Amino acid sequence: MIAFVLSGAGNRGPLQVGAVRALLEAGIVPDMIVGTSAGALNGSVLAAHGPTVAVTEHMEKMWASARVEEVYPESILEILWRLKSKANSLFTSGGMRRLLARALPQGVVSFGQCKTRLYTTATDLRTSRLYVFGDAADAPLLDAVMASATIPAVHPPVSYAGAQLVDGGVVANVPVSVAIDRGATTIYAINAGYNETTLDPAQGVVEILMRTLSTMLAQNIIQDIARAKADDAVDLHHIPVQTDPGLSFFDFSKARRMVAQGYEAAKAYLAAPAPMAPMPSAAPVPELPGATPFTPPYLEKLFL
Repeated sequence: MIAFVLSGAGNRGPLQVGAVRALLEAGIVPDMIVGTSAGALNGSVLAAHGPTVAVTEHMEKMWASARVEEVYPESILEILWRLKSKANSLFTSGGMRRLLARALPQGVVSFGQCKTRLYTTATDLRTSRLYVFGDAADAPLLDAVMASATIPAVHPPVSYAGAQLVDGGVVANVPVSVAIDRGATTIYAINAGYNETTLDPAQGVVEILMRTLSTMLAQNIIQDIARAKADDAVDLHHIPVQTDPGLSFFDFSKARRMVAQGYEAAKAYLAAPAPMAPMPSAAPVPELPGATPFTPPYLEKLFL
């Protein structure tokens, strides 16, 4: 059983669109799709319409139509007011919800109505537990995907049956284990949260917050890779897709460029596929006066 597993990515989500297009063009069609955060956005549209190359063109248009004033609509004064009034986030989430609603087919409101099996993840702030949506056919699609894509403190938690749900990437940024537990034997993990290069310095409170979250989330794939390596019944294809290191989290203008970058990265991988290969080496570690770089032992065997 083939699964596409789509990582958290933020505004780098178009990278996954290009990678999925390359896989579909190669005749690799998923039996299930698992997504978290931006991967849940992409996965829901792909699963609801059905995984075809034509649908990736629709997904590309979705990202190309995104505007920062829609996803992050508040002004500086409005943000300050939200902080003063103890709001649950810096920004409201209505714009992001409308963006997703426009991209989903009319009338598709639950997981059971998707053309391909879909699973998304979300984290409950009240219990610190990861929840998976998709096992129940009547689970609400839009609410679940919004919960998975909600970055804590940036957008407000989604209230659902007494829970406060946020980005599933807080616990599992590339939810390979979800796919394994639901029967996947061949997994294509499209990871847009991994960087081999040293990024430009983050500027501004929100950029620093989101960079911090991304740094934390990028480590979560390690446990899933280790589990897949230990399971002889699973072939894991880990496909890192990257864009320019200086891209701001607020920049939605590079969508079509990132689709092309994701497409080329996946095409290059498919030209010489290496299931279960070690992850590419991370960026060169700069020397810091008085400090020694440290790699935990459990990471050493997973990198080139």
